[in-house]
Amino acid sequence: MQNLKLLLLLSIALLLAAPSNAQRIRGAIKLGMTHTTFSGNLASGETTWENVTGIAGGGSAELELIGGLSAIGEVLYFRMGAKTRVQYNDFPGVLTSRSSYLAVPILGQFRFESSGVVRPRFFLGGAALFALESVILAESTTDGQIFVEEDESIEPFDYGLMFGAGLDLYLASQRFTIEARSYRGRNDVTKPHSETGDSILTNQGWAIMLGVLF
Repeated sequence: MQNLKLLLLLSIALLLAAPSNAQRIRGAIKLGMTHTTFSGNLASGETTWENVTGIAGGGSAELELIGGLSAIGEVLYFRMGAKTRVQYNDFPGVLTSRSSYLAVPILGQFRFESSGVVRPRFFLGGAALFALESVILAESTTDGQIFVEEDESIEPFDYGLMFGAGLDLYLASQRFTIEARSYRGRNDVTKPHSETGDSILTNQGWAIMLGVLF
Protein backbone atom coordinates (compact mmCIF):
# COMPACT_ATOMS: atom_id res chain seq x y z
CA MET A 1 0.00 0.00 0.00
CA GLN A 2 2.83 2.41 0.90
CA ASN A 3 4.66 1.65 -2.36
CA LEU A 4 1.49 2.27 -4.34
CA LYS A 5 0.99 5.68 -2.69
CA LEU A 6 4.58 6.61 -3.49
CA LEU A 7 4.11 5.70 -7.17
CA LEU A 8 0.95 7.77 -7.42
CA LEU A 9 2.58 10.75 -5.70
CA LEU A 10 5.62 10.49 -7.97
CA SER A 11 3.46 10.60 -11.10
CA ILE A 12 1.60 13.66 -9.82
CA ALA A 13 4.84 15.37 -8.74
CA LEU A 14 6.34 14.88 -12.20
CA LEU A 15 3.22 16.32 -13.73
CA LEU A 16 3.38 19.46 -11.59
CA ALA A 17 7.13 19.97 -11.66
CA ALA A 18 7.70 20.13 -15.42
CA PRO A 19 8.00 23.60 -17.03
CA SER A 20 5.00 24.56 -19.12
CA ASN A 21 7.04 25.14 -22.28
CA ALA A 22 8.16 21.50 -22.19
CA GLN A 23 4.67 20.08 -22.00
CA ARG A 24 2.73 18.52 -24.82
CA ILE A 25 -0.47 16.50 -24.60
CA ARG A 26 -1.25 13.53 -26.80
CA GLY A 27 -4.12 11.07 -26.68
CA ALA A 28 -4.72 7.43 -27.54
CA ILE A 29 -7.60 5.02 -28.04
CA LYS A 30 -6.87 1.38 -27.17
CA LEU A 31 -8.60 -1.97 -27.46
CA GLY A 32 -7.46 -5.45 -26.47
CA MET A 33 -7.95 -8.48 -24.26
CA THR A 34 -7.31 -9.47 -20.65
CA HIS A 35 -6.12 -12.76 -19.17
CA THR A 36 -6.77 -12.78 -15.42
CA THR A 37 -7.16 -14.94 -12.33
CA PHE A 38 -7.33 -14.71 -8.52
CA SER A 39 -4.48 -15.07 -6.07
CA GLY A 40 -5.48 -16.68 -2.76
CA ASN A 41 -7.69 -19.46 -1.47
CA LEU A 42 -11.34 -19.86 -0.61
CA ALA A 43 -12.22 -20.45 3.04
CA SER A 44 -12.95 -24.09 2.21
CA GLY A 45 -9.25 -24.76 1.64
CA GLU A 46 -6.50 -24.58 -0.94
CA THR A 47 -7.96 -23.46 -4.26
CA THR A 48 -6.59 -23.95 -7.77
CA TRP A 49 -7.58 -20.99 -9.93
CA GLU A 50 -7.65 -20.98 -13.72
CA ASN A 51 -7.39 -17.93 -15.98
CA VAL A 52 -10.29 -16.37 -17.84
CA THR A 53 -10.13 -14.05 -20.82
CA GLY A 54 -12.01 -10.80 -21.31
CA ILE A 55 -11.86 -7.51 -23.17
CA ALA A 56 -10.19 -4.22 -22.34
CA GLY A 57 -10.37 -0.81 -23.96
CA GLY A 58 -10.61 2.91 -23.44
CA GLY A 59 -8.64 6.10 -23.80
CA SER A 60 -5.61 7.82 -22.36
CA ALA A 61 -4.10 11.29 -22.16
CA GLU A 62 -0.31 11.61 -22.05
CA LEU A 63 1.47 14.72 -20.85
CA GLU A 64 5.02 14.88 -22.19
CA LEU A 65 7.42 16.32 -19.64
CA ILE A 66 11.21 16.30 -19.97
CA GLY A 67 13.07 14.25 -22.54
CA GLY A 68 11.29 10.92 -22.95
CA LEU A 69 9.51 11.19 -19.59
CA SER A 70 5.73 11.63 -19.45
CA ALA A 71 2.74 11.23 -17.14
CA ILE A 72 -0.35 9.30 -18.28
CA GLY A 73 -3.94 9.27 -17.09
CA GLU A 74 -6.29 6.61 -18.44
CA VAL A 75 -9.92 5.57 -18.28
CA LEU A 76 -10.29 1.91 -19.27
CA TYR A 77 -12.87 -0.85 -19.26
CA PHE A 78 -11.39 -4.06 -17.83
CA ARG A 79 -13.09 -7.47 -17.73
CA MET A 80 -11.50 -9.64 -15.04
CA GLY A 81 -12.15 -12.78 -13.03
CA ALA A 82 -11.14 -16.41 -12.47
CA LYS A 83 -12.56 -19.92 -12.44
CA THR A 84 -12.13 -23.02 -10.31
CA ARG A 85 -13.41 -26.59 -10.31
CA VAL A 86 -15.69 -27.58 -7.44
CA GLN A 87 -17.22 -30.74 -6.09
CA TYR A 88 -20.38 -30.40 -4.01
CA ASN A 89 -22.67 -33.26 -2.96
CA ASP A 90 -24.78 -33.09 -6.06
CA PHE A 91 -22.88 -30.57 -8.18
CA PRO A 92 -19.52 -31.37 -9.75
CA GLY A 93 -18.67 -28.45 -11.98
CA VAL A 94 -16.85 -25.22 -12.68
CA LEU A 95 -17.46 -21.89 -10.93
CA THR A 96 -16.45 -18.76 -12.86
CA SER A 97 -16.35 -15.28 -11.37
CA ARG A 98 -16.47 -12.40 -13.86
CA SER A 99 -16.33 -8.71 -12.99
CA SER A 100 -16.41 -5.62 -15.18
CA TYR A 101 -14.35 -2.68 -13.93
CA LEU A 102 -13.87 0.96 -14.77
CA ALA A 103 -10.10 1.27 -14.31
CA VAL A 104 -8.36 4.61 -13.73
CA PRO A 105 -4.56 4.17 -13.91
CA ILE A 106 -2.06 6.97 -13.23
CA LEU A 107 1.28 6.04 -14.78
CA GLY A 108 4.77 7.38 -15.20
CA GLN A 109 6.28 6.54 -18.58
CA PHE A 110 9.64 6.73 -20.35
CA ARG A 111 9.82 6.58 -24.17
CA PHE A 112 13.14 5.87 -25.84
CA GLU A 113 14.08 8.22 -28.65
CA SER A 114 14.64 6.55 -32.00
CA SER A 115 15.43 7.76 -35.49
CA GLY A 116 13.40 4.92 -36.98
CA VAL A 117 9.69 4.17 -37.09
CA VAL A 118 9.65 2.21 -33.81
CA ARG A 119 9.89 3.83 -30.37
CA PRO A 120 9.96 1.52 -27.31
CA ARG A 121 8.47 2.66 -24.00
CA PHE A 122 7.83 1.32 -20.53
CA PHE A 123 5.46 2.51 -17.81
CA LEU A 124 4.72 1.98 -14.13
CA GLY A 125 2.12 3.28 -11.69
CA GLY A 126 -1.03 2.62 -9.73
CA ALA A 127 -4.64 2.02 -10.70
CA ALA A 128 -8.03 2.34 -9.02
CA LEU A 129 -10.75 -0.06 -10.23
CA PHE A 130 -14.49 0.48 -9.73
CA ALA A 131 -16.70 -2.56 -10.24
CA LEU A 132 -19.54 -2.06 -12.74
CA GLU A 133 -20.96 -5.59 -12.64
CA SER A 134 -20.05 -8.91 -11.05
CA VAL A 135 -21.58 -12.28 -11.89
CA ILE A 136 -20.92 -15.90 -10.95
CA LEU A 137 -21.38 -18.69 -13.50
CA ALA A 138 -21.88 -22.26 -12.31
CA GLU A 139 -21.49 -24.91 -15.03
CA SER A 140 -22.30 -28.53 -14.27
CA THR A 141 -19.80 -31.02 -15.68
CA THR A 142 -22.44 -33.78 -15.66
CA ASP A 143 -25.23 -32.28 -17.77
CA GLY A 144 -23.69 -29.01 -19.04
CA GLN A 145 -26.27 -26.76 -17.39
CA ILE A 146 -25.12 -23.20 -16.72
CA PHE A 147 -26.53 -21.01 -13.95
CA VAL A 148 -25.75 -17.27 -13.85
CA GLU A 149 -26.46 -14.94 -10.95
CA GLU A 150 -25.23 -11.63 -9.60
CA ASP A 151 -22.14 -12.06 -7.44
CA GLU A 152 -22.69 -9.96 -4.33
CA SER A 153 -19.49 -11.19 -2.69
CA ILE A 154 -17.21 -8.97 -4.82
CA GLU A 155 -16.10 -5.64 -3.38
CA PRO A 156 -17.05 -2.58 -5.46
CA PHE A 157 -13.50 -1.14 -5.32
CA ASP A 158 -10.03 -2.47 -6.02
CA TYR A 159 -6.59 -0.92 -6.34
CA GLY A 160 -3.16 -2.16 -7.29
CA LEU A 161 0.02 -1.84 -9.33
CA MET A 162 0.04 -1.59 -13.12
CA PHE A 163 3.16 -1.82 -15.25
CA GLY A 164 4.21 -2.82 -18.73
CA ALA A 165 5.95 -1.96 -21.98
CA GLY A 166 4.98 -1.06 -25.51
CA LEU A 167 6.08 -0.08 -28.99
CA ASP A 168 4.91 3.05 -30.80
CA LEU A 169 4.93 2.74 -34.59
CA TYR A 170 5.24 5.87 -36.73
CA LEU A 171 3.95 4.94 -40.19
CA ALA A 172 3.59 7.82 -42.65
CA SER A 173 1.20 10.30 -41.03
CA GLN A 174 -0.37 7.79 -38.64
CA ARG A 175 0.91 6.54 -35.29
CA PHE A 176 -0.03 3.18 -33.77
CA THR A 177 0.86 1.50 -30.49
CA ILE A 178 0.98 -2.04 -29.15
CA GLU A 179 1.51 -2.80 -25.47
CA ALA A 180 1.43 -5.48 -22.81
CA ARG A 181 0.68 -4.64 -19.20
CA SER A 182 0.34 -6.47 -15.91
CA TYR A 183 -2.00 -5.72 -13.02
CA ARG A 184 -1.36 -6.84 -9.45
CA GLY A 185 -4.26 -6.14 -7.11
CA ARG A 186 -3.49 -5.13 -3.53
CA ASN A 187 -7.00 -5.24 -2.12
CA ASP A 188 -9.09 -8.22 -1.00
CA VAL A 189 -11.92 -8.24 -3.55
CA THR A 190 -14.24 -10.42 -1.43
CA LYS A 191 -16.59 -8.91 1.11
CA PRO A 192 -16.27 -10.16 4.71
CA HIS A 193 -18.87 -12.72 5.81
CA SER A 194 -20.04 -13.33 2.25
CA GLU A 195 -20.68 -16.72 0.63
CA THR A 196 -16.95 -16.92 -0.08
CA GLY A 197 -16.34 -17.21 3.68
CA ASP A 198 -13.25 -15.64 5.20
CA SER A 199 -11.25 -15.95 2.00
CA ILE A 200 -8.74 -13.35 0.82
CA LEU A 201 -8.58 -13.02 -2.96
CA THR A 202 -6.78 -10.46 -5.12
CA ASN A 203 -7.05 -9.75 -8.85
CA GLN A 204 -4.01 -10.72 -10.93
CA GLY A 205 -3.42 -10.75 -14.66
CA TRP A 206 -2.27 -9.04 -17.79
CA ALA A 207 -3.63 -7.37 -20.90
CA ILE A 208 -2.52 -6.85 -24.48
CA MET A 209 -3.86 -3.79 -26.30
CA LEU A 210 -3.55 -2.14 -29.69
CA GLY A 211 -4.19 1.54 -30.14
CA VAL A 212 -4.07 4.67 -32.25
CA LEU A 213 -2.13 7.76 -31.11
CA PHE A 214 -3.31 11.24 -31.97
